[in-house]
Amino acid sequence: MDTSLIRNYHAQVETIIRHGGSTKETSIRTAFMELVGHYARPRGLELVPEIGTKTPIGTTVYPDGTLKDKLRQDWGYYESKDSDDDLSNEVHKKFAKGYPKDNILFEDSRRAELYRKGELYMQTDFSDYEALANLLTQFVTYERPEVRNFREAITAFGADVPRATNTLKAIISEQEKPGANPRFIATRDTFLTLCRESINPGISPDDVCEMMVQHILTADIFNTVFDEPHFHRENNVAKELERVVNTFFTGDVRRQALGGIQHYYQTINATASQIADHHEKQRFLKVLYETFYKSYNPKAADRLGVVYTPNEIVRFMVEGCDWLLEKHFGRKLEDKGVEILDPATGTGTYICEIIDYIGKDAVGREKLAYKYQHELHANEVAILPYYIANLNIEFTYKQRMDKYVEFKNLCFVDTLDNVGFGYVGKQMDWLGGLSLENAERIKRQNELKISVIIGNPPYNAKQENYNYQNANRGYEAVDKRIKDSFIKYGTAQNQIVVYDMYTRFYRWAMDRLNTTEGIIAYITNRSFIDGRALDGFRKTIEKSRQKTCPKKLALIGTRWYSHKNEKRH
Repeated sequence: MDTSLIRNYHAQVETIIRHGGSTKETSIRTAFMELVGHYARPRGLELVPEIGTKTPIGTTVYPDGTLKDKLRQDWGYYESKDSDDDLSNEVHKKFAKGYPKDNILFEDSRRAELYRKGELYMQTDFSDYEALANLLTQFVTYERPEVRNFREAITAFGADVPRATNTLKAIISEQEKPGANPRFIATRDTFLTLCRESINPGISPDDVCEMMVQHILTADIFNTVFDEPHFHRENNVAKELERVVNTFFTGDVRRQALGGIQHYYQTINATASQIADHHEKQRFLKVLYETFYKSYNPKAADRLGVVYTPNEIVRFMVEGCDWLLEKHFGRKLEDKGVEILDPATGTGTYICEIIDYIGKDAVGREKLAYKYQHELHANEVAILPYYIANLNIEFTYKQRMDKYVEFKNLCFVDTLDNVGFGYVGKQMDWLGGLSLENAERIKRQNELKISVIIGNPPYNAKQENYNYQNANRGYEAVDKRIKDSFIKYGTAQNQIVVYDMYTRFYRWAMDRLNTTEGIIAYITNRSFIDGRALDGFRKTIEKSRQKTCPKKLALIGTRWYSHKNEKRH
């Protein structure tokens, strides 16, 4: 067995002790965590420090490390102790506090002990390189029963959810037959009219059917992950859908329709019940969202580019916006008057990150309270991510401020159709709304001068799977603005990609920003920098930059080039 990693670990510890003079666990455990990481990463695992885990007695403990996979499942746990401690004694103390007993590794830099189901499974001295390497291999390759059950449930999910979806659609189709359920038809048609007024005039009864199916299938997920059993009855959009659903989906109909996927909800429940850290809940929900949506509706997932944004990238973008605001405009994200909008919020990750980022002291908390209620805004057009975003944002704020406050600035609306803020003479009259409250939210947002537009909009040019015949639909107002700018100033012969979703969101954002100052922060690929088809896009930016009061455009993770002289900016 290759013991080179163990040898490197010992050399690193010696260096740490020689330079720091301490053998305390806090000084040297990082080296051991790096060693575990070398064994874990080839297997798709990562040892994450200080993640809260709920105990069987209802408390929360924080192991020094938790071994996690990409589905956020806990494969194992790690605890470091001082060399002066009695390791076996410390193990019993931890177990008494409710620490996990299955696949947990304890070490004191002299000896390692691996426990499974509360019993000592392996132990070795650090001086035995081969034995230690074997113990670490056992630690990172053991699949806990809970992990296996969840993985198997996810695998079966792809077949189970489409079947449940088809069952629900068949039930709804029966309600639509003449004379079958007049109350359903009347309630559905009222809801459809509101949708056409507030989201898109092209919304069809089939679209409403999709909303109802997603609404039904997500109820148990929210009850489980966020312990919010009343969300579907209290949220301003959810309660309107619930009114439609309650005209037919009760009693035996509900039980029979959802019976085939109850095991999935039970598995989610078992997994979510162990999550104490709210950031972990967000990441867990995003994994569920991506998995669910791609299984539930692969055509929509393909068209909308459904992939969640890693938190590390989101934090980088938030910090970048804050830096650019201060550099160019002498302001900060937390300052009053800085209106922030995520136009395609998905699961609400960007707004949640901003809530976590804004000042931690008493003054910062006051600024956050004001910002949350007045100057943080988000849009979403798909019902499932809308629900998740609402819960994520409100839960994150509650964690920061120790009190619940409803987030009243999340709009259920198609951003690219919402040109009611009046650019280039276009003005829409939002007389209706999915609910009166949602309509008021849209009106209120459209009256504001937006300072920062940040997010990761749908990015596919046409579609990933051409077998779906699922190309993006047009947006008349935004597409005309693209034709009058990006296309007008462009030179490429094939400019169909200029009408993709990403360039549409750029065009919309450039028109939506405050006329005197503003920042757009999107994740951006290289085609915006040097792609021939987008040379008109770069010329448009250059024209904007040369104005007396230019808008600032932040292409996060890339640099753009001035078309005029090709110098870096």
